[in-house]
Amino acid sequence: MLRCNMAWRPGRARNTEQKEPVMATKKSAPKSADKALDQMTDTAADAMAAFTDPAAFADAARDQYETALKSFNDGAEKIRMQTEETMTTARESFETASERMRAVGADAMTAAREEMTEAVDFANELAKAKSITDALEIQRDYWTRLFETRVERARAMHEASVEATRDAFEPFNRTFTTAFSFVPAFDKFFPFSAK
Repeated sequence: MLRCNMAWRPGRARNTEQKEPVMATKKSAPKSADKALDQMTDTAADAMAAFTDPAAFADAARDQYETALKSFNDGAEKIRMQTEETMTTARESFETASERMRAVGADAMTAAREEMTEAVDFANELAKAKSITDALEIQRDYWTRLFETRVERARAMHEASVEATRDAFEPFNRTFTTAFSFVPAFDKFFPFSAK
């Protein structure tokens, strides 16, 4: 149903003689809306009755406070238990990571000793070379072996470091996963993120 309102618009001088018509639409309310309105009126009347009776208001407030306090205490207890579990697991994983890093350090020391031994052997072989061609061949073999060995050791050290770090931070990842498991995924809020 359409109706016409005579309204004053901002930016124009107010003239009571000249008003411009503005068209507005009005939909008729469905019958379920009338029922909802009656229900809201009844609820509001009950709420007003609770305010007029101080004892009922105090009881309702106390019940609400106790419910909120119980919910808070339950949540705090759950967080305390998760924190204790996380810290215990973190301590264990840091100890494991520390042991792995000690092993990596020991491997590095062993590798340094081996390289020093190989360098001494290289110098002895180079001193025994009978020609420049032999000396160049000895040097090429030594540097090739040294490069390949260092690359392999660096790869092994990198993998050990990554594993140690991954193990050390595993409890934190698990904690964050469980802590935010009740939060809806972002793709529900932002559907464009899945594109």
